[in-house]
Amino acid sequence: MPQRRGVLLSVFYSGDDRAAVMKFYDVDSGEIFLVKDETDHKPYLLTNAPEERVSEALSEFASRIHSISRVRKYDILRDREVELTKVEAKDPLAIGGSPKNMRDALAKLGYDVWEARIKYYDCFIFDRNLIPGCLYEIDDSGSLRRISIEAELEGELLHSDGEVRDILLSMIPLFDEPSPSMPNAALDIEVLSPLDKIPDPREPDKPVAAAAIVDSSGRKEVHVLHRGGSLPGELSNGAKLISYESEGRLIRSVLDRISEYPLLFTYNGDNFDLPYLARRAKELGVSDRPVRLEKDRAILDTGIHIDLYKLFSNRSIQVYVFDNKYAGYTLDEVADAILGEKKMELESRDFYSVETRTLAEYCLKDAELTFRLGNIGSGEIIKLLFLFSRISKMSLEEVSRQGVSSWIRNMIFFEYRRRGWLIPEKEEIMKVRGERTYSQAIIKGKKYMGAIVLEPIPGIHFDVAVMDFASLYPSIIGRWKVSFETINCPHEDCRENRPVNELPHWICKKERGIVPYLIQALRDLRVKRYKRRAKEEKDENMREWFDTVQRSLKVFLNASYGVFGYENFPLYSPPAAEMITALARKAMLLSIDEARRMNLSVIYGDTDSLFIRGATQGQIEEFERRVEEKLGIDLELDKWYRYVVFSRLKKNYLGVTKDGSVVIKGLLGKKRNIPILVKEAFDEVIKTLSEVRSPEDFSNAKMKIEEIIRGYVKMLESGDYDLEKLAFRCMLGKSPEDYTKTTPQHVKVARILESMGKRVEAGQVIKYVKVIGREGVMPVELASKSQIDKEKYVEIMRSTFEQILGALDMNFDEIIKDRKESSLEKFF
Repeated sequence: MPQRRGVLLSVFYSGDDRAAVMKFYDVDSGEIFLVKDETDHKPYLLTNAPEERVSEALSEFASRIHSISRVRKYDILRDREVELTKVEAKDPLAIGGSPKNMRDALAKLGYDVWEARIKYYDCFIFDRNLIPGCLYEIDDSGSLRRISIEAELEGELLHSDGEVRDILLSMIPLFDEPSPSMPNAALDIEVLSPLDKIPDPREPDKPVAAAAIVDSSGRKEVHVLHRGGSLPGELSNGAKLISYESEGRLIRSVLDRISEYPLLFTYNGDNFDLPYLARRAKELGVSDRPVRLEKDRAILDTGIHIDLYKLFSNRSIQVYVFDNKYAGYTLDEVADAILGEKKMELESRDFYSVETRTLAEYCLKDAELTFRLGNIGSGEIIKLLFLFSRISKMSLEEVSRQGVSSWIRNMIFFEYRRRGWLIPEKEEIMKVRGERTYSQAIIKGKKYMGAIVLEPIPGIHFDVAVMDFASLYPSIIGRWKVSFETINCPHEDCRENRPVNELPHWICKKERGIVPYLIQALRDLRVKRYKRRAKEEKDENMREWFDTVQRSLKVFLNASYGVFGYENFPLYSPPAAEMITALARKAMLLSIDEARRMNLSVIYGDTDSLFIRGATQGQIEEFERRVEEKLGIDLELDKWYRYVVFSRLKKNYLGVTKDGSVVIKGLLGKKRNIPILVKEAFDEVIKTLSEVRSPEDFSNAKMKIEEIIRGYVKMLESGDYDLEKLAFRCMLGKSPEDYTKTTPQHVKVARILESMGKRVEAGQVIKYVKVIGREGVMPVELASKSQIDKEKYVEIMRSTFEQILGALDMNFDEIIKDRKESSLEKFF
């Protein structure tokens, strides 16, 4: 193979080659090419079983063992070098991926086993020190050399030293190098199925009737199975319509077309589109290349497949990237929330009765929505995936399918392998470093006390500055060096290092571990380099890129503390998580004490923010300086409110900044699952409050708020509304038949829809209204205004407004008392 330059996209194991295969994108030709591993890398596990006993213990796997050897590793939990037995296998399934495997066999005999749960392609990436998403030069022998930008530290980062400095220098090239622009396409298929049956990709017994492809060159085409009648050569929007008499030829043509793209987007393509195409192809005696079906994903030999359903179902993507814009995860709901467009409506869901041209238009619309979601903005999704891939050392295919805890896990595992450290098991961490927590949790179900939240002073407060610790939990991890590696270390002389007197835990003073330095480096890169570059960079494209970098780092940092308190995380450490939250409380309390020493009025505090009333700019700057000097972590002015309104509840307030922006936290009117009519009333009240500029304006604002609430209650009473505006929207977390213990209201409605022959599936948002009668709910499309339970909706309005009205010294029942009196008059 001649020398080529390519971006490493992913790694997979080839059973035919019995080797890892690397998938690259050629930046010069725009093609995908594969490189088979020539280093003879093998899957392996580590065990404390003596070398001479391993062959006997694994005798039933003798034909699958490649080699047995002794290796030395650094054991961070015990702070010592250990010698272990390394067992290399001829295939990954022998290690731990099949019902009978070496890992379980050794464990049954009482031996400890390490690193046997790591997926083989991740193991290969770690051992070869590869960074997915980065550019490599590949010579004719298959040897790799990473092409990297020279890293330079500048500004505040110049003062970084030791481990943090080394990590910064290794990471800056990953973030300074923009992601490649890749030609891409979106695919959607439709299968002929009767109304009462959803096609099953495990039993593909129904024909593929349509497959639409939309690509980044502007090309649109729909491949359809001819079912009689004449068809035009193209649809009304210019999309090419290609008709086939043979379903086998249709499928093969579609598979050939998607083979041309280095990047393919689908929506639920792992669970439906690609498995159905591949298995249906085999049923018809057609090659299924380039689809490769694995246990929980469908990948392509000729490119990268991104299933947007899995990506948009990722809570970190939903919350931190899209700011909770969508509630449900179906294509219809996500596209409606983000793009403002919905799927095409069909009169019938019985595809046999739908005309070929109509079905083609329906299929094309789905492909168009999928394509637009995959190419939001200036390729935002693709850029984020490349960055997540580089940080986590996880392939693009995996990073798009896994949650942030998996990204952080891989980032840490990579660093351990790079240093020759033993990756500990979760049970071992708790056994050696402890699993008990000592603080009393306030929230039911939690194992330790969380963040500090001060009681708010209810009412209206003018001229309020909000001081915010920049990335508080990551800052604490870096400042106090807290992680599973450093908590309750084995050194006697470290036991006195207890930064929180109320807890018996201590922190290692010998600068062991890597996690605190990793987190500190990521935090410093975001705060001290990329947030600034996102504002100051003159080149627009690079400014957008740096903004994407700082937002991707924010996703990692926001999860970096939580994973250690998450029971399913492989490096779970309750004492470390407890120590981090305790130090956060300590930082907040010390800051509050300092504010009071300066005679500043602290009216509220929540986790990492303090609300200070009536301070001058000079006082705020002095407060910042004192806190940073005392704690060694950054405190900064986050926003300055013209005024804030607090209810009596914590985490519930409304603030209006000096530029008129409205910030709402926790108030019920801000919640997603309230009817549009109630939300419109709430929004009008908020708009009225946003226009208040002085205490004198409030009397007029309160009168206007009373008029708004009375007007909406009157609208509800008179029936002068659209029924859709009374609908609740709630997502089905699973199929209706899977709800066995309880039957929530939206599930009742889903079952009503199913009884009418309508298709209902997990991830779908169910719309319903509250009605008079035994069931109490009804699908919005079946209800009439005469059935609406008006009292229930008045109660919803009451609960929505009572928090904010209480803060304004107003009462909902007092506002609508005329309505009650008129109702009594009618009764008598």
